[in-house]
Amino acid sequence: MTDYYGLIGYPVEHSKSPIMQNQAFRLANIDATYQLFSIEPQNLAITLPQLVAQGIKGLNVTMPFKQAVVPYMDEISDLSKRLGVVNTITIKDGRLFGDTTDGQGFWTTITQAPKQTIIIGTGGAAQAIIASAPRTTQVHVFNRMSEKFAAKAEALADLMPEPLHDLATIAQYLPTADLIVNATSVGMRDEPSLLSPQQFSLTPKQAQVVDIIYKTDDTPFVSAAKQANREAMDGLAMLAGQGALSFATWTGIIPDQQRMLVAISEERRN
Repeated sequence: MTDYYGLIGYPVEHSKSPIMQNQAFRLANIDATYQLFSIEPQNLAITLPQLVAQGIKGLNVTMPFKQAVVPYMDEISDLSKRLGVVNTITIKDGRLFGDTTDGQGFWTTITQAPKQTIIIGTGGAAQAIIASAPRTTQVHVFNRMSEKFAAKAEALADLMPEPLHDLATIAQYLPTADLIVNATSVGMRDEPSLLSPQQFSLTPKQAQVVDIIYKTDDTPFVSAAKQANREAMDGLAMLAGQGALSFATWTGIIPDQQRMLVAISEERRN
């Protein structure tokens, strides 16, 4: 009998998750299918219990439901409890177990362990990356100054000892940064990169640059880094990383993360 898995969010039509998850099921010889469930926010309370009643085995959760699904969980991981978010749900005997794989999925894509990490952004993805950061790296977090800056700084206080920095002061941190991460949505709508090629040129030549968003071509952040001849990648690798962890949570089988990444990368080129 075919098992069912999927992604809930709104909207979800753009998601690459079915491509990589269905390939992983095929490679593991598991009779299962992964599909998209676009749920309008006001319908979550009706639709989530319906999916559980219909026998769905596991779900990924994307915006705007990562916080909204938490009250529906029968059990929750320590990390999800700490962050107040869930992006992976496992259903067994009608009970829902919630976890978050975003941060861990990000760090599986980093090939060289950084000593100094710069993260731009303070949202859910940024917090997951910060909370999952290796103890061997010092994390500096930046955000543009606004009337919400103090509230954002307070939200991060439990996750890191260092205070939140104004993005305008980032230049002094760039010369020692091994890893620079855009953990904001800036660039999705063709806004200019938060850092210029000139700023990227201040970083060490071996610095890694990551943008957690992805598009059909290079994001502005990735493009600016490449103009400075820095190694840069977009959010597809993180998507594959968190997806592989979700798959392992559901099935007990560790999938080939690189093949999952290749599958979604090839689909984007087509």
